[in-house]
Amino acid sequence: MTYLIDGYNLMHAVGMLGLGPVAGGLERARTGFLDWLAAASGKRPEQLRVVFDAEKGRGPSPEANHRGVRVRFAYRRTADDEIEELLAGEKRPTLVTVVSNDVRVQVAGRLSGTAVNTCEEFVDWLIADQRKRPAGAGRASEDQKPEGASSPDEMAAWLAAFSPPPPKPPKT
Repeated sequence: MTYLIDGYNLMHAVGMLGLGPVAGGLERARTGFLDWLAAASGKRPEQLRVVFDAEKGRGPSPEANHRGVRVRFAYRRTADDEIEELLAGEKRPTLVTVVSNDVRVQVAGRLSGTAVNTCEEFVDWLIADQRKRPAGAGRASEDQKPEGASSPDEMAAWLAAFSPPPPKPPKT
């Protein structure tokens, strides 16, 4: 299974892309986001493939690998355009899930036969501890509250999912 992710759309949804200038620039924000995705996905077998807008990019670049996350820049086009093209050429659409809150991308996904997740659904999947959840477990009703504190494993999973990545050593 491959998750085909609308990069800036998910970054915005999880609060990693604000409305103002980002300290260190957009590249630093992207790197932090990709580090977070790589850490949160852990050893899951699903492939994460992120597409970013690059309408004003310096030149085309090959798809890259960032700590196990495939990264692609849509040179001289939007990520939406690139995702639509990737979906049109997909030979096994049932093995792809599109991740975006953008209606255009969601419609393209449905028309191509892929599954579609909102950014929130994807993040829920990403941080869920599947091994501890019984099969078929549903959501709690609104009047139910969880009992007791989170286990150390649950707390570690939440911290790993939402903590900033460790700083990189300075380049020399």
